[in-house]
Amino acid sequence: MDAREGRRQTVATVVILVVLTLERLAYYALATNFFLFLNKGPWDGPQAWDSLDAMNAVFVLAGVSYISALLGGYISDACLGRFKTMVCGFLLYITGYILLTLMAVDKLPRFICPASRDPGGADDANNAPCKAAVYISVTIVGLGVGTVKSNIAPFGAEQLNTANPQRTRSFFNWFYWCINLGSLVGVCVITYIQQDCPGVCVNGFFCGYLIASVCLLVALVVFVAVMPCYQVAVPEGSVLGNIARIFWEALTAQFKHWRHPQPVSSISPLRLEPRFLDRAKIRYGGSFHESAVDDVRSLGRLLAVFIALIPYWLVYFQMETSFQAQGLHMRFSVHGEDFGNNSESLDDNLGKKFSVPAAWLTLFNQLFLIGAIPVLTTFLYPVLDRAGIRLSMLFRIGIGMVFSILAVMVAGGLESYRIFLWRTDNSTHIEQIVGNVTYHAVDISIFWQVPQYVLVGAAELFASIAGLEFAYSAAPRTFQGMIMGLFYTLEGVGSLLGTALLHLVSPFWLANTTDYGNINDNHLDFYLYFLGVLQITTFLAYCGSLYMQRFSLRPIAMPRHRSRTRRRIQRQGLLQEEDEEAEEDQDGDEEDEDENENEGQEERRNTMDRYYRYHPVL
Repeated sequence: MDAREGRRQTVATVVILVVLTLERLAYYALATNFFLFLNKGPWDGPQAWDSLDAMNAVFVLAGVSYISALLGGYISDACLGRFKTMVCGFLLYITGYILLTLMAVDKLPRFICPASRDPGGADDANNAPCKAAVYISVTIVGLGVGTVKSNIAPFGAEQLNTANPQRTRSFFNWFYWCINLGSLVGVCVITYIQQDCPGVCVNGFFCGYLIASVCLLVALVVFVAVMPCYQVAVPEGSVLGNIARIFWEALTAQFKHWRHPQPVSSISPLRLEPRFLDRAKIRYGGSFHESAVDDVRSLGRLLAVFIALIPYWLVYFQMETSFQAQGLHMRFSVHGEDFGNNSESLDDNLGKKFSVPAAWLTLFNQLFLIGAIPVLTTFLYPVLDRAGIRLSMLFRIGIGMVFSILAVMVAGGLESYRIFLWRTDNSTHIEQIVGNVTYHAVDISIFWQVPQYVLVGAAELFASIAGLEFAYSAAPRTFQGMIMGLFYTLEGVGSLLGTALLHLVSPFWLANTTDYGNINDNHLDFYLYFLGVLQITTFLAYCGSLYMQRFSLRPIAMPRHRSRTRRRIQRQGLLQEEDEEAEEDQDGDEEDEDENENEGQEERRNTMDRYYRYHPVL
């Protein structure tokens, strides 16, 4: 690689990583505090959304973001290419953010959000901000998020223009590092501005959304400005039609083979049975080339790995759900005053000690990743490579699963201890007020949750990064964007399954629904242990599958009933070679017999000649 090509690759990848950091900053600036924006916001209480409606809007944002990733990947592979698709995604992103920024100061056009007051002055609690404007905005933002997310990783990896696995691994490590850097700035800085309105910022949400909009606009301008440095691949058209046709042809050929077995002209000496999709190949009587069928087969392998990661995503999303619920029932304050024996609440003690918000514990996860990824990328992995030890992507995914098991088991153990103290030691009971909700907590420092957040970070360090790398490296080039979108979509499926699982087990372990500020009569620890057992089961199945793929052999077509099968094979002509050999042997024997007979006749003829020569006929 010459110096000019090296500079081109450096500029392209650095710009893409900067764009990624700004995009993640904008996303977490919205997702972290969007519930608070709708539930409280810069308007009066009567016009705010209730908790259920605000939570539904947050779910719509997350759901559209994950589902649209698959759509964005398909569009880039089939129609527009990655560069144009990302530009369209950023335009949608910025449009949605502009609507949110205008919404924060009630400057939306009235045809989108009608006036909230009637002529008599009565207030309509559902119209400030109106639901139509909110759902339109979050849908547009979600479409932009998913479109950019599914294409930025493969587009960045394509700029390296190399098959070197070490360089690809290094890129995805720094890719994930930038994700956490952007989320750290979005959570720490932008959400602080939104909540506390520092300096000249009177409306915190307006300032926060405006800053995020400017970041997205800068990201788009920088991304387009260095277009000459990009290596842009041309889309090769939709592959979904070919995938469906290959599956249909293989399925019909398999049924035809079961009903009317036919000889395979290209069968190997070991008589290996063709696999299911192989029956769509030309050499097995199908109409598709080897590479097309092998690409579709790789899709099945990718899907199997992605499905195996779903329990891992279940554990990962506990940082936003059960871990925070657990933290709300532990002591926020750095100093250990007892809130249970007096009426002094958390809000009354803000001047005496510092209180840690439960959501801030996720910062330990991000800080761990920001510190650990450079160590692995610049030190540990190169040392292992020089020693001839290379950790494969699938092996690293397995390591991440082990760390996720440890994380959820540690969280379950902490919850069991917390419940034990609540039920056996009344002196540890404290009350903490957050917003309008009183939480009945135990006098245990919230910092005891740090190990479980760090263990989740260690799981991300291996499983999440290796999963991204595997989704790019193992996917055929013709539908890399769609595979990356599928990876993110199944991540969202893991989040939805976590919600469904929580509702499924709530009648047994989380039955106290009358007091939302008290989980002490429930068994959140059982739920966490159950997730650990589910992850252990998946890990064992994952290891067994890898072992079978590495050491198993393809099945050989052996006869089940010897005489019956032999007659069937003879009728089909599969023993034609043996029959020809037998015929050749028989012909040889007949030729030998004819030759011997001819020799005998010749010998008798010579004997008669000699006899009549010396014994004339009378």
